[in-house]
Amino acid sequence: MHDVVCVIDPRFSGGTAAALAEDMRAFLGAGLSVGLVEVFSAYLSGGRRRSKVISDMLIDPRIEVIDTSGGTPLRARAVFLHHPMTFFFGARPEVRIDAEKCFVVAHHLPFRGDGSLQYDPVATTLRIKRMTGAWPEWLPVSGVCRSQLRSFAPCIRLAEHDWPNVFDPSEWKADRTVFSEPKLVIGRHGRPDPLKWPDTAAQISASLPSLGDTEIRVMGCPRETFREMGVCMSDWHILEFDERPVPDFLAELDVFVYHFHSTLSESFGRTVAEAMLAGAVCVLDPRLAPTFGKNNAIYCRPEETKSAIEALRGNPEKARAMARRASAMIAERHATDTVAARLERLLAAGRKRSAEPERAVSPMVAARKVVGMIRRGEYFPRSGPTRN
Repeated sequence: MHDVVCVIDPRFSGGTAAALAEDMRAFLGAGLSVGLVEVFSAYLSGGRRRSKVISDMLIDPRIEVIDTSGGTPLRARAVFLHHPMTFFFGARPEVRIDAEKCFVVAHHLPFRGDGSLQYDPVATTLRIKRMTGAWPEWLPVSGVCRSQLRSFAPCIRLAEHDWPNVFDPSEWKADRTVFSEPKLVIGRHGRPDPLKWPDTAAQISASLPSLGDTEIRVMGCPRETFREMGVCMSDWHILEFDERPVPDFLAELDVFVYHFHSTLSESFGRTVAEAMLAGAVCVLDPRLAPTFGKNNAIYCRPEETKSAIEALRGNPEKARAMARRASAMIAERHATDTVAARLERLLAAGRKRSAEPERAVSPMVAARKVVGMIRRGEYFPRSGPTRN
């Protein structure tokens, strides 16, 4: 019997995989026995090749990769099922779970940015029960995520505590002081998914403005899509996704910019937290303010990015103070050494619930969203790949 077992589609390569890997390191650092079960879902396309993040994590011999094909129940104190879309779309092989607690870690919000439903937490719960034999508790990764999931209560069970992303602050110390050189370095990184960028070519260009004495660096960019859209990238220094270690890339930025598509919803925003830990000043989509706090970043539309950065440049002390404040906030709230205590709180928690935030939408509205999803043909599990 393990202390902790995590279940994930090993093809995840972005924030979900990075969050899992950091959790695993934290569990191991606390002296816990840790296992990993790999499942494959129609949510992700391609073969069965592990992402680099998962492959690198499994170099650690203390992590046991568990084969569940024989039908032996998975026994652990806690089982974490990572990313609800994996299980909403259906996953194989079947995993029978015999655990004190089973959790589904909600790295993804139920609602898209336009308000439409992208997965149904109630149906996901039932599909997990059929697949595993266990009734899961839902673990939101942020307050925004909890508010949305509350719209489906009491038909799903929300865990008493959230499960936010964690980081080892010692890996993210910047060696330079932002806004201290004549040339300003502006950049961003992330999976090369067009949804991680603004809607139009004009907005994309505005989000990374060409200013005097500036350099624009991008790691992870959907170049072909942008060429088709007519985005001018001639002033950008572009690297492939994860071409360099992320801490090294971020440590060279003065400003980290992140605006994303109107239909995308961000449950947490791991890349933003990483940039804050690395000491960059963050200029962000306003939808991220509830997660990171109004005083720890500049929030604006893509078209306002140029003036926001010029204002920061005109007051470098204010910019540096904001960067220090944001870095300290992430280090305090999201350090890896908080994981073991959070796990024990989850295992000890009973049915009693503390005060919950308001629902994002009423249960009646949530039900109408489910009907809309059924009409669009997006509701039932699929047998083939659906996306990259």
